[in-house]
Amino acid sequence: MNFFKTNAHWLALTAIAAASVSATVLLLKDVKDFPDALEKLYPRQVTPKKPAALDLSQLETATKLVASPGQWTTAHSTLLFVSEPYLMEPEGPKRPKEGSIHRHSKTGQAIPNSWFLQFKLPLRTNNISMEDSDGDGFTNEEEWLAGTDPTNPDSHPPLVTKLFFVRQVEVHNRVSFLQYLGEPSKPETLKITVRLDDVAKKPQAEVKIGDTIPGTEIKLVGFVQRRKDDVGVKGTKADGTSITVDGSLVNLADAKTGGTSDAEIKGRAADFVDKTITLHLNYSKENREMTTKPGQTVTLGASEPYTVIDSTPAGATLKNADGKLVEIRPAQSE
Repeated sequence: MNFFKTNAHWLALTAIAAASVSATVLLLKDVKDFPDALEKLYPRQVTPKKPAALDLSQLETATKLVASPGQWTTAHSTLLFVSEPYLMEPEGPKRPKEGSIHRHSKTGQAIPNSWFLQFKLPLRTNNISMEDSDGDGFTNEEEWLAGTDPTNPDSHPPLVTKLFFVRQVEVHNRVSFLQYLGEPSKPETLKITVRLDDVAKKPQAEVKIGDTIPGTEIKLVGFVQRRKDDVGVKGTKADGTSITVDGSLVNLADAKTGGTSDAEIKGRAADFVDKTITLHLNYSKENREMTTKPGQTVTLGASEPYTVIDSTPAGATLKNADGKLVEIRPAQSE
């Protein structure tokens, strides 16, 4: 008892300290619980957050890949995982695109293997160069030579390559100049005598400049006096004396052929040739013969016009729409 009496102040102090600690603990607890109590009394209005937009780019890329998946390919026209074909040569295997195993049947030119492969033609078929793969009437070797597409019937060489010369028939109409009456300085007044050398009985006619010779389409269009020193045509008298002879000319034109020619008095006759040319279009879709003349136009197919220029016994010369001359020769015998 004496202890408590003597240490009463310490006991009071200890009690006060214990009470302070308890009050502090209770205060801290109340502070901790205060937000929850306040939330219960006055609930907060919470606005929900908008979620962030999703990145769908990878999903879109994947969808496109699924819709059009990639394909394995090869650099040659064979099945996947199958080697390109090789040709067995004496020196060893060789790629088909190298060299050539077909030749043009007429020119002997080597047709590159690469050309057949370019158009997916069966290179190893023996007569592939002679086949008509697109049915346009031209063989593959003809299409190769012309640079056209052997798999497209609308692409083919010009039809003129199928045109051949058959023959020409010439009809001569010669006119001789026999004499003239009148003053040469006034040619329009001259009476000129001519003879038709290729007509039965060789009839003669007297005409003036501008007249058409009867029975023909040949017109007398001019007169040129040539005598003495104007031309070096000389003769000799019986006694050996030199004399100058008349070498005058008449100019004639044929309205039928459009040709012109000169006749020398008592000398060279004017010669008008009327040519008839026969050509043969040897084409599977249009096989026909045609007869034409110089100056006329022949049309092949629907849109290939050619003007006939001239012919010889060996062939004919045509001109296309671009003005390029084309030589037509007889067909070669097989």
